[in-house]
Amino acid sequence: MKIVFLVCVIAVFGFGGDLDAVLNEANANVANEAAIQSRIDALDDESKAFFNEYRLLARQIEMQERYNAELERLVAAQNAETESLKKQIATVEETMRSILPLITKMIDGFENFVSYDLPFLPTERADRVARLKNMANRADTSVAEKYRVVLEAYAIESEYARTIETYAGELEDGRSADFLRLGRIGLYYLTRDHNEAGRYDMDKKAYLPLDSGDKEALIDAIKIAKKEKVADLIALPLSAPRAKQ
Repeated sequence: MKIVFLVCVIAVFGFGGDLDAVLNEANANVANEAAIQSRIDALDDESKAFFNEYRLLARQIEMQERYNAELERLVAAQNAETESLKKQIATVEETMRSILPLITKMIDGFENFVSYDLPFLPTERADRVARLKNMANRADTSVAEKYRVVLEAYAIESEYARTIETYAGELEDGRSADFLRLGRIGLYYLTRDHNEAGRYDMDKKAYLPLDSGDKEALIDAIKIAKKEKVADLIALPLSAPRAKQ
């Protein structure tokens, strides 16, 4: 330890004149080291910022990849749905093409049925047939709408079989009369002066006169249909339509 001390003393005294320079250099070295440390600290902060930015970018990339994967799944599902819809549309179009001839046959059958049936409400039913035939040729009416209207017409005709009604009309000779319909099994007329009454005969396609007893029963039946009389049992001759040969 003494030897080191003597050497240091000798060294210090040996450089006596350059002490200030040594101190200045030492201070410069300290300042330089401080600057270097500051740069190191700055680089460390910068590296931390870069690392944080990297982590943020990595997270964004991960989220983007997940989004892209989900988007691809949705696109694939939409493509599959599109193909399914195309097949359904093709099927619907084919069905529509087959329904059009069916609608035409239904309208023709409807017209034939009305012409063969009891001739009640002739004007109303003839107008319904005309509307159906006109609708069938309209390009601005969808197939679905045409089919719906035809089914509706059939439903109206079907309802006639379960109801009775009386209505005012004219005979072929122009005389006014009250008509009575009993479902589809009986159609009768009574002139306004009550002097004449008849029933429609499906086989002869004409009205046959009723005798006095049946005429009185018809008068009572018309009053019941008009709700002018309490319902009661009425006996009237029937003429149910027979199957068309």
